[in-house]
Amino acid sequence: MVSRMLRLLASAALFSWIEPRSATQIGFPQAGPDDTQVFQQLKESEGWQFLDAYPAQYVARRLGQEQRIVIDGILDDAAWSEVPFTGSAWMDIAQPLFPDFVLPAEYSTRVKVRWDADFLYVGAELGEPYVTGVVTGHNQNLSSPNPIGAVPYYDNDFEIFIDVSGTNHYYKEFEMNYRNATYDVFWRVPDDAAGLNSVGVPCCSDGTCPRWCVNTSFPGYAGSWTMSPRMRTATGKTEHGWAVEIALPLRATGQSGGLLDGGKDWDRFDPGLGAKFWYMDFARAEHPFFTAQATLFAPLCSQIKETQPTLLGTDQWSCYFEYVWQSCGGHRYMHNPDTWGFLQFAAAHESAECRNVEWPARYLLSQLYQAEVAYFQVYGRFSEDIRQLSQPSLCRAEIGCSSASLVLALTSFSDIYEIDIVADNNATRCVLYAWNGSSSSPDGGPCFSVSVNVKPPGRDLQIFGTVSEERYLNVTVAGSEAEPCLV
Repeated sequence: MVSRMLRLLASAALFSWIEPRSATQIGFPQAGPDDTQVFQQLKESEGWQFLDAYPAQYVARRLGQEQRIVIDGILDDAAWSEVPFTGSAWMDIAQPLFPDFVLPAEYSTRVKVRWDADFLYVGAELGEPYVTGVVTGHNQNLSSPNPIGAVPYYDNDFEIFIDVSGTNHYYKEFEMNYRNATYDVFWRVPDDAAGLNSVGVPCCSDGTCPRWCVNTSFPGYAGSWTMSPRMRTATGKTEHGWAVEIALPLRATGQSGGLLDGGKDWDRFDPGLGAKFWYMDFARAEHPFFTAQATLFAPLCSQIKETQPTLLGTDQWSCYFEYVWQSCGGHRYMHNPDTWGFLQFAAAHESAECRNVEWPARYLLSQLYQAEVAYFQVYGRFSEDIRQLSQPSLCRAEIGCSSASLVLALTSFSDIYEIDIVADNNATRCVLYAWNGSSSSPDGGPCFSVSVNVKPPGRDLQIFGTVSEERYLNVTVAGSEAEPCLV
């Protein structure tokens, strides 16, 4: 019932569904008696938690004291057999925009995750009618006989994205192909792909400004960060495709980097020290064809896109499908950490799912960030007026924003959510997003800060979060409950 009502709110008649008292206070049109009843049902069913939008989640159990995983590309270790694969079906990353598109069954994918004091272990089975690959090597040593490119995603590949802090900053990307070619990247802030409805945070690439982009081996950027040689990877052929096994180091040593590399005191996100959730997503690139002739992409990919609209693009860099564990909410680009799924860390013999109690604040903050950037790209300034930000023309599915959710938080759930926005449009110290034909810049732009204070009804909890124009998202939880779950 909750799901149906939330979908109704996303209709073209959005603002006619507003609860009379709260709507009048913020200037929205009033609703009729039937609409008020719908909102009351939402409250009673705890629709305020936005569980309709809650992402995929996997409970990763710690290895037992004597357990080991041999990284050989075969998921036959006892440690794997005692834990389930991911349960939710994968989808095309563009499926939220094309809901009738169904991922072909032969490309089914399932994943398992475990961990210990030193490594995060990932095992996956990928359905693949024709298992191929030509790229070999790692990072700077990657090579390919195909001149189009020498990164694993130029073949069909498997990818992992991890944000240990949940801040959108200092996240890691890993990808590999069937030939065991590997590539890992340390991203300082979300990357840009405006053509895929995904606006990155403006930053510099050479490490000379306060808002540097990455510390990584990505071509054209400063730094040589990698988890190699301590990370271990292997692939194997299966009856219906191929499998991968991966061990990613948690902490950096003199030999290599680790997943916990990042900002100050980033060790607090170590699951061995009590961290319960990471943002995480899995993906795979699937190409409709392979060619060494760059001139063929535009005509061939354009024709394919006419019947397969989820194809990302029509050039040599984007002519592929992206299949994902958790969709990015309308974005067609993986570099949106606050849209990923949750990895829940558990002890060796625990398996109960605990939904992240920070979710309602995180969800609204991510919506408001997208709405603010969209508003700036139209008007060249940020807004403190939530009525303006919640317009469906700005907060829309293509950028992973739900105007219906914002309206609910402002009206029916206004006794649960306290939202405050401060915009300094006279400032020139913040990142500058592109607008009206101008280019983006690491500085010279105005600033904004959004705070969301959530008071869950009937619980001694307070959830407080903030997000800024740099897309730095931070949430804290206070209250008497020792380890609270959302549900």
